[in-house]
Amino acid sequence: MIRVASQERVAPLAWLARDMEDRTSWQFQPTIAVLQEIETLEHWAHRVEDPVEALKRDSVQTPGLDALAKAMGREIDQGTGVAWVRGLAALPQLALRLTYLKIALALGSTIDTYGRLYEVQDSGASYRDRPIPVSQTRESTGMHTDSSGKSVCPGIVGLACVRQAPEGGCSRLASAAQAHEVLRVRHPQLLERLYHSFVRDVVTPGGNRDLDHVRQNRFPVFSYRGHLSLRYMRYWIEKGHGRIGERLDPLDVEAFDALDAALEDPNHVLAIHLNPGDFLFINNRTTAHDRDAYVDDPTAPRLLLRLWLNH
Repeated sequence: MIRVASQERVAPLAWLARDMEDRTSWQFQPTIAVLQEIETLEHWAHRVEDPVEALKRDSVQTPGLDALAKAMGREIDQGTGVAWVRGLAALPQLALRLTYLKIALALGSTIDTYGRLYEVQDSGASYRDRPIPVSQTRESTGMHTDSSGKSVCPGIVGLACVRQAPEGGCSRLASAAQAHEVLRVRHPQLLERLYHSFVRDVVTPGGNRDLDHVRQNRFPVFSYRGHLSLRYMRYWIEKGHGRIGERLDPLDVEAFDALDAALEDPNHVLAIHLNPGDFLFINNRTTAHDRDAYVDDPTAPRLLLRLWLNH
């Protein structure tokens, strides 16, 4: 029996773009104590061969950063699902990476499928031409959550901005709970369809892409086991079903259309322009995200650092 989350469980988590613009609980600035701890991190890094790989939660005592991460974690888990840190643009490259990673390690453990700090940068290819992650292109992604593999579902996705594109590349966020409530009110039968399981094509580099494995890579878009969870990227669902020769039911397609419309409603989409030194952490189960297509500067290409966390 399909269990659709009730309004009482979901509605308190829903937000509109204007709600986020009026709130400050999801925006964070480093304190003087945090800036001093970053200097301590830098001193530690000079004594270590590969500090990004070597850094552990307890490698350096940073109570200020830990307190910042704790406040961010409350917002990610119990609030909006979004935490934006600003005010670190002046940090040198290594200090920026280590500060970002130290906050992340206070929130959870890294999932190193793509490496610890994965460089989100245009490869010059298109995900429509060959099975590569959209993060390796400069195209818009469509509202989605991260990870195409059934057994790998990051609780938190982080982004740190190193260089922004001169045109485009804006981050876009939407509340899964808000989309769920729109569908519950307007299209309850279509919402129930989204609690059924769908095949996802596998695009993780090095992942098993044979057809038997893809057939087993099946999970629902929405689920509820004590908390609402969204796992969605329409393109890879359609590609997965196409690869194994299993046509989607017309009602499933209609349900995807309704979900896309709810996620893309201009009243629901929060646009964030990350500047160099900004960190963005989102709950990957309750917050869908997207990126505008962008035009790069070939002399200084756009570069963000992504990490996945078990949380």
